[in-house]
Amino acid sequence: MNPKAYKDIKVKGYSFTRKVSDKNTKYMVIKKDSNKPVKRIIYYLHGGAYIGKLNNSYESFTYPFCDIKNDIEVVLLDYDTAPEFKYPTQLNQAIEIWDIITQTCKPEDIIVGGDSSGGNLALALIHKLKKERNIAPRAGIFLSPWTDMEGQGDSYFKNYQKDVQIGETNSPLTKEKYEIIRESEIFCFIGDADRRDPYVSPIYGDFSTFPKSLFIATDNEVLLDDTLAIVDKIKENSNNNVELIVKEGMFHVYPIFTFLPESKEAHKRIINFIRECYN
Repeated sequence: MNPKAYKDIKVKGYSFTRKVSDKNTKYMVIKKDSNKPVKRIIYYLHGGAYIGKLNNSYESFTYPFCDIKNDIEVVLLDYDTAPEFKYPTQLNQAIEIWDIITQTCKPEDIIVGGDSSGGNLALALIHKLKKERNIAPRAGIFLSPWTDMEGQGDSYFKNYQKDVQIGETNSPLTKEKYEIIRESEIFCFIGDADRRDPYVSPIYGDFSTFPKSLFIATDNEVLLDDTLAIVDKIKENSNNNVELIVKEGMFHVYPIFTFLPESKEAHKRIINFIRECYN
């Protein structure tokens, strides 16, 4: 990626502050230049197959969330990446920063979000909080989350030639190629963990109760079934509140690229979803 992508943006009226925890976990806090105390937090976990680092496209994507209410702060986790750091490093760091932000903000005032591998991490975080602490955030936002390290979805094969980021236009996905991909660096963050561990593959977790959530995916991506299967599980309990948007003709995590008309449309829906959650 272009080195400029890792240079923090500057926007008048907002502060972008990089921080490091006592355990050396890096994160960024984004907020408006305001004297109002923070009462609500959007805790966002970035994508990149656990290999890519936090870049400034996430700053551009998330800082407008601070405009929804003057007491909202955005926290971006800058987790350590694979292959040097494998599971459970990223989940442990996500929990650590959760513990930091909940020192000043109640869980019910926090919305957790993530895209692709960050969506994986956000879902794993919610599973861990529910199972081990019996708590959960107010809501969740998941953009094309990577949820099944077994790769059992039919969309891997159906959409391989349509997916401009992960697939190949002129070459179908064969079973042999599929096995090569499953053992490739893309999955290196797993290390020696069980691929069916819900903290590694959230699709195998318990969704009988789940926070209000918004899922956005596209019909052309290989990870489409990773989203659809989880939404189906959440819907099994009619008391759960989940919204699904499957955008036709777009690419994996398209809402992040806010200069596109379709991305702006998705971004607007995300902002309205946050507003609904806090009203």
